[in-house]
Amino acid sequence: MLAWLRDRHAVYRQRRELLALDDRMLKDIGLSRADAFREGSKPFWRP
Repeated sequence: MLAWLRDRHAVYRQRRELLALDDRMLKDIGLSRADAFREGSKPFWRP
């Protein structure tokens, strides 16, 4: 259970960081603002 919580927290943190990227950085990794918002808006328990 602890490993699952640790993994979900990492997903939450990564999604918040994705939302914080500016448009230039998103373009560098091949994502649009809409893509980042779609991924970043998911709840932490969803893959």
